[in-house]
Amino acid sequence: MRETYEAVGIVIAGSIVRGEAGPTSDLDVCVVHEEEWRVREQKRFAGVPVEIFVNPAAQIRRYFEEEHREGRPCTAHMFATGEVIEPSAPVIGELVAEAKAWLARPLEVTEASLTQRRYAIVDTLDDARDVCGTDAAACALLLAACVHDLVAYAFWSRRRFQPRRKDAVRALRSIDERAAALVRQWQDASDLGEALLTVEALAAHVLGAVTFFEWTSPQEPVTR
Repeated sequence: MRETYEAVGIVIAGSIVRGEAGPTSDLDVCVVHEEEWRVREQKRFAGVPVEIFVNPAAQIRRYFEEEHREGRPCTAHMFATGEVIEPSAPVIGELVAEAKAWLARPLEVTEASLTQRRYAIVDTLDDARDVCGTDAAACALLLAACVHDLVAYAFWSRRRFQPRRKDAVRALRSIDERAAALVRQWQDASDLGEALLTVEALAAHVLGAVTFFEWTSPQEPVTR
């Protein structure tokens, strides 16, 4: 990494570093350099999959801000929980401290944004109802999208960061056992009709709505 990218610092992160590796786990390597470009690589070293993220410090700081706003602070998590490979420039210590501060900062979620998410989910659920009797594949895809977004909403509504995809159901159980049980019930549904009813129950529980509802967005300025 140092030879290829003239790195001023390297942070290695991921489940392998944290001692939580599974059979398909990879290493995340964050390379900081002083050039005005970024690149991402995926390679294997000694059979281990490695994701390499090469960025200048300013871009990493942009990731901290953008990902926090999206509720998925991936880059901040890598810098806060990873291992710094020495020697490193002072900016690496600064980035680690900033990452920890971003993770400690509450997630900012407005009621208007929550309402918009609720509306989008029930709109997808209405689409699933429309095709349930005519296109089983489309219905199944739409219901899966609903469940995905309902799980996400459960965290948004509590001002919590989104969990990793593979941890989503386990993390959901820690904040809402009823919702997690309904997700499991949806997974075990014997047919589309049962799956649809289960997703409707999940939507009613998480959103308090299962179909189109009246709503007006706030006024927002537009660029000419």
